[in-house]
Amino acid sequence: MHPIDWWFVGAYLVFALGVGVVMAKRGGASIDEYFLSGRKLPWWLAGTSIVATTFAADTPLVISGWVRDHGIWKNWLWWCYALTGLATGFVFARWWRRGNLMTKAEFAELRYGDGGARWLRGFLGVLHAGFVDVIAMCWVLLAASKIIDVLFGVDKVVGLAIACAIALTYSLLAGLWGVVVTDLVQFVMSMIGAVLLAVLAWRAVGGAEAVAAAVTGGELAAERLAFFPRPGAGGPLSAGFWTTPVAALAVYLGVSWFAVESADGAPLTVQRVSATRDERQGVLAVVWFAVANNALRPWPWILVAVASLLVLPPLEVTSPVNGRVETVTEAMIGIRDLSGDERFVALVPEGSAADWRPLPMVASGQAVAAGEVIAASDSERAYVVMLRRYLPVGLLGLVAASLIAAFMSTIDTQINVAASFFVNDVYRRFLRPGADDRHYVLVARLASAGVLAAAAIVASQAASIASLFTLFISFLGGVGPVYILRWFWWRVTAWAEIAAMVTSAATTLLVTWLPIEWSLGPLSPGGVLAHEGRLLMVVASSLTAALTVLALGKAPDPKSLVSFYERLRPAGAWGPVRRLAAPGDPPGSEIGIALIGVGSGVALIFGLVFALGHLFLGRPSLALALLLLAAAGGWGVRWSLARLRGV
Repeated sequence: MHPIDWWFVGAYLVFALGVGVVMAKRGGASIDEYFLSGRKLPWWLAGTSIVATTFAADTPLVISGWVRDHGIWKNWLWWCYALTGLATGFVFARWWRRGNLMTKAEFAELRYGDGGARWLRGFLGVLHAGFVDVIAMCWVLLAASKIIDVLFGVDKVVGLAIACAIALTYSLLAGLWGVVVTDLVQFVMSMIGAVLLAVLAWRAVGGAEAVAAAVTGGELAAERLAFFPRPGAGGPLSAGFWTTPVAALAVYLGVSWFAVESADGAPLTVQRVSATRDERQGVLAVVWFAVANNALRPWPWILVAVASLLVLPPLEVTSPVNGRVETVTEAMIGIRDLSGDERFVALVPEGSAADWRPLPMVASGQAVAAGEVIAASDSERAYVVMLRRYLPVGLLGLVAASLIAAFMSTIDTQINVAASFFVNDVYRRFLRPGADDRHYVLVARLASAGVLAAAAIVASQAASIASLFTLFISFLGGVGPVYILRWFWWRVTAWAEIAAMVTSAATTLLVTWLPIEWSLGPLSPGGVLAHEGRLLMVVASSLTAALTVLALGKAPDPKSLVSFYERLRPAGAWGPVRRLAAPGDPPGSEIGIALIGVGSGVALIFGLVFALGHLFLGRPSLALALLLLAAAGGWGVRWSLARLRGV
């Protein structure tokens, strides 16, 4: 990095610290100011903050790995959550804002109103503060370590410590105010940086023409550029049709988007909605997030990943003999064969370069077989290598600063959200009720430092961002249906939610760690259960447990739900409760309008995604039709928003 590049990095770090100092008095004035910005955020700031938070330093690295290892279609693993975001915006955001809540855990006690709900709230507070947000921070820390290792030339532990210390400082000082203000700047920086890198890298490798030539020459598989995986032989009723990628896509579109814990709103989304001025601002914030996150951001990262395939070939080194690993360094691996001789294998296959080489995949003492892969290139590092190769002085610093900003924006939010769960749902609810705001703000700051330290310890033991991400998705992958159902059916109880949650977590751990071969068709290739197969098993077991508890358990007393119903006025099957409640606006009359909004949002988002993709990859024939579809979707979104009461 040139001194000019370091200037950009330093300028952002000074800015972030400055925000913390300037907003410290306001953010620390009360617990509502610290965690919810006094409930005064406008929609554009709240929504942009959600977008910025979901773009961490890990995001372009993960997407680079998916495109290189599987193809563009693999992005459906997160594109499917556009449905989740739109449903949250049009259906659930108004109800969340009416609740005047701080966390999703607090909602449990409001919704169920019995003794089980009290303990469910406490359990959720501990779960999110002590596990969910810790794991989320882990993969962000892991990505940052890879960026620092390749880009900055400084010790990654030192680099991470500095970045974390700065993020922790301004989030401790200013709370959510510091988070959202830095998020806004981070979003602008990250979009500029991602677009600049995509343009320069795409031009440097020859653009769409070079990609087409590589496909024609057999250097690049056409499947890498497909928006949907190619099915096997036969029709949908034929076993050969369901290849592993096709079955995975079916799981993404048919199950993933409604099965996750964020099915009715992720914790950070609920926090931002609760921090807005009113229902209208909350709805607009989430809809803006869904469109910006899924339609505006993906292609700069995807184009860099495709370009990298032309200049950074996948590299592998295999063991020449059966034996045991004796020595492992970055440059070579020593293997002692069965005769006792030690063979040294250099990690410099054809296509290697100083910044692109295979990394060891084995440890000293490990047994290996002849032909087994012992070192391979890390596809997640390709994005950072492209940064170094194709960005000139100045722009490299800007993009590097944007990645640091992305890292810090996610870390600061996870710190703040985790602390809100601990303070609001554990400490204030059970350990120290009735204290003043100054005391709770102090506890929040101490909790923030604690969860970051825990995440750093766990991250030091992890190796793959993608594996952490998919494990996280599966861990609470079965609770989504119950989370949705609790809004629409009075009969759902706290015990059904607890059963779904415990079963989801237990099933994830069992199917992940049990040393057995699985038989789930294309979702268990070679007897190894794929992430998508694991998710199906988790959802099935979790939903079965919840429905069993509902069938066998006692129905709740409708009187205990009247307060919740009068406050939020949800739609659905609330007959016994509605009859006891005070008269009010007829519930559910706008669900049809909301669903039209969701469908229109899908047309808008994916019309834009695929139109841009066809244009960039030199396939313009469908681009115009897809742009017209996006325009129609945009009109439908506007129509729906204009007719939703309160929006």
